[in-house]
Amino acid sequence: MCRESVKVSVLMSIYSEPKEWLISSINSILNQSFSDFEFIIINDNPTRSINSIVLNNFAITDSRVKIFENKSNIGLTKSLNKGLKLTEGKYIARMDADDISLPDRFFKQVTFLDSNKEHVVCGTNFIKINKFEKKKKIVKLPE
Repeated sequence: MCRESVKVSVLMSIYSEPKEWLISSINSILNQSFSDFEFIIINDNPTRSINSIVLNNFAITDSRVKIFENKSNIGLTKSLNKGLKLTEGKYIARMDADDISLPDRFFKQVTFLDSNKEHVVCGTNFIKINKFEKKKKIVKLPE
């Protein structure tokens, strides 16, 4: 249910991504130039202790981070649907635990949606990177 206490609700589910990827992914959201968001993260692998450790460290230092833990693995789709029910933002932004968002992502997307009321969804092009976060290829999607 959308209560609009924040402009954007960021939704991510994690399972068994490497710790370094989780940290980079989460930091890329927390370091956005647009800061009016909540960050809902669903831990879909409650038996993996590193997930809880990483998530709790972020939740302690940033009040926008809201952690929810499944009792058992229910899969990505069900985890995201669970998270959708917890959102409070006008807009929903999806994030995968193996992705990194550029710092102006939310600013550009919110500006576009606020200025183009006839649009209800937007996406982005993306840059494929290797495990060392080095650029490999720019992928441009149809507009």
